[in-house]
This record gives sequence, C-alpha cells and structure tokens, in this order.
Amino acid sequence: MAAVAAPVLLARASGARGQTESYPSRPITIIAPLAAGSAADSLIRDLAQQLSGLLGQPAMVVNRVGAGGNIGTTAIARSAPDGYTIGQVSQGNMVINTALYRDAGYDPIRDFAPIAVVAAMSNVMVVSRHSPFRSVREVVEAIRAKPSGMVTYSSSGVGTSMHVAGAMFARATGTELTHVPYTGAPAAMTAIISGDVDTGFFNIPAAKGLIAAGDLRPLAITTARRSASLPDLPTLEEAGLRDYDVSTWLGFVAPAGTPPAIIERIHGALDQILSRPALREKLTAQGFDLPPLRLGGPAEFSRLIQDDLAKWPAIMRAAGVKPE
Repeated sequence: MAAVAAPVLLARASGARGQTESYPSRPITIIAPLAAGSAADSLIRDLAQQLSGLLGQPAMVVNRVGAGGNIGTTAIARSAPDGYTIGQVSQGNMVINTALYRDAGYDPIRDFAPIAVVAAMSNVMVVSRHSPFRSVREVVEAIRAKPSGMVTYSSSGVGTSMHVAGAMFARATGTELTHVPYTGAPAAMTAIISGDVDTGFFNIPAAKGLIAAGDLRPLAITTARRSASLPDLPTLEEAGLRDYDVSTWLGFVAPAGTPPAIIERIHGALDQILSRPALREKLTAQGFDLPPLRLGGPAEFSRLIQDDLAKWPAIMRAAGVKPE
C-alpha cells in the first residue's frame, strides 16, 4: 500500500506546485461587498485594473451587496481556495459585523487567508449646505433640545464605519440619534443634501467631491489627528468629544486554504502597484491614506484583524449597539 501511496502523493504535490507556478492562467474575480460607485469601489477597481496588467489576466470586480456586507463576504469565504476568487474587506465586514449580527455567516479568522491592507480612510462629519448647523457644538445642542431620536444620521449600511462613528458620537455626547442606513454612501449623502437626514460621518474619499462642490458642509474629522486632505477641519476630540477616533481600513483576502505561494504572488503584485508614484498621488488626492512604500504582509494583516476584534465589538456594545 505504501509503495502505491507514495507515487500518488508525489503526483498530487507536483500537480499543486504546477498550478501555483502557472498562476494565474485564467481571469480572477474580486468580490466587493460594497455598492458600485462608492469611493472604496473606485479604489478597488483602480487596483484591479493594475493587477490585470501586472498578472497578465483580467481581474474583474463583482459587487455583492446586502446584509451590511455579509452576503458578499460569505461568498468570498465559500469560494474555491485556488486564487481565482479573492475579496475586498474592511473593519465593517471583518470586525464590526461580529458585534452586529449573531451569525454573519462566516468567521473572520477561520474562513479567510489575509493578503494585505491597501488603504485607510478617515471619516468626516457633514451636514447639508442648507443646514442651520455650522459646528459640532450646534449639532449637540440641537439634539439635546429636541425629543430623543429626532436628529438623524445616515450611513452606507449597518456595520459600516459611518454607522460606528454615529453610534460613538451619540455615546460620547450622551445623546440619542436615529440611524438611517442606505445602500451605499452616494445614496446616504444625497439624503443629507436633500434634507431628508440631518448629518452623517462619511469616509473622506466619498465626501470630498461634494464638500468641494459646496453641497456638503464639513464640521469635523473623526480621527485623533487632523487629516491632510482637509487640514483646516478640527477633530471631534478638538470639538470636545474625548477619546474619539474612528477610521477604516481596506484590504484583500482569499478563502482559507488558498496556497501560500498564490497569496504571496498577489501580495507581491499589490506591493508593486502601490509603490507606483502616479497611483499613490491619485489616491492620496482622493483622500485615501496609503501604507508605506513597502506593503505590510499577510501576518501583519492577520494581527490587525485580531487586534480590532479585541477592540471594536466591545466599543459597539458599550455604545448600545445590539446584535441583529
């Protein structure tokens, strides 16, 4: 039996090695659990286009939205671990959803092979240009003067950094806001511009164009430090909210079990792409915070996910957000 088994195992190993060495030999699908047309979607499509050129095979972005990103993220987890389906993830679907859903449909540690974090985004608190609010203080005063829950904030969906930012704002100010989730940031910001919703806490790349056009009025940045994209805006901590710091990261993962050599191949391609000066300049101008010229590896990404899992669910529970 051993004499028969050894050649079989050797043949299987040789076949797997051959698959890895020839990777990619066909198109790659990138599942994005976010709305088409969003700032993060634009970033992923920019990277996909560059991946196509570098790897010599099309890298196609497929948007799978719904359930706060759970539908698309579950699809990533259940895909074949062969490198031909990878996915875009963030704190929202990998971390925050563990506090928002009793069963998201996947395990952020067990079901994925991290590849790399490719960008981060600060959030900005905005109101409509027609809003009477011109400062964070005025928003807080209005919330306290009105019946509980009368002031509303929109987001691109349950479990997003926009949702978290609003929940933390309510906790930090001792007030109550009503969360109004939309499918995607464009719809959520349109609701503010039209006056259907009072405020929101959006990723800078998503809001920057509308701020520049004068449709949205920025009030403060949600991170501990001011943003290079909007340097004149105070932070919410400067506006009086202690220990307030919300941002989000974006990264790529593959299904668990994807060969390490394929993970390294994709990581190496992303590392090369994100070192290109023209692309870095473009993304920075859009409001993205990029990693250093040397992209962090899968092990670093894995530690980031684990660290955030130890941090954010507890913050969400303390802010009064209950699982659905």
